[in-house]
Formats: sequence, structure tokens, C-alpha cells
Amino acid sequence: MESIRITKDNIDNWPKFKALYDTGKIKFDSKGRLRYLHGAPVGDLILIRVNKDGTPTYKEGGSECFDPGSQNAKDFIWP
Repeated sequence: MESIRITKDNIDNWPKFKALYDTGKIKFDSKGRLRYLHGAPVGDLILIRVNKDGTPTYKEGGSECFDPGSQNAKDFIWP
């Protein structure tokens, strides 16, 4: 499966995440990883299909996510 990690260099290619970043709902940590405010990283974007017109469709993966109210969120320290 093809996947893409959102970085400072490519966030402009992803309008949904750019809007979340611009409104302060997600931000980059000191290591350059995009995270939700409770600390969970934004998942890599996974290619789920290629449309008939050739445009790819991606969905955020959830392998590293954790619930905002979880112990992981309470214990998270921004790097």
C-alpha cells in the first residue's frame, strides 16, 4: 500500500489538513511530525483507490492514533 506522511513541505497539497493547521487544531512538534492537540500523530495518508479520472483518493491511517481522553493523551509530552 502506498502511503504519504504530511510534512511542512507538502501540507499545502492536502486542503483538509491545511485548514486544520491554519485554525490551530493540529500543529507540528519539534521533530516535524504533525499532531492533534492531544498529542496523537496525524496518521499517514493511505491510498485507498484511484478514481476513473486518475486522481488518487487517500484516507488517514489510524495505527498510531489515541483517544483525546485516554491515558496516552494525558501522559503525552510535546517533543
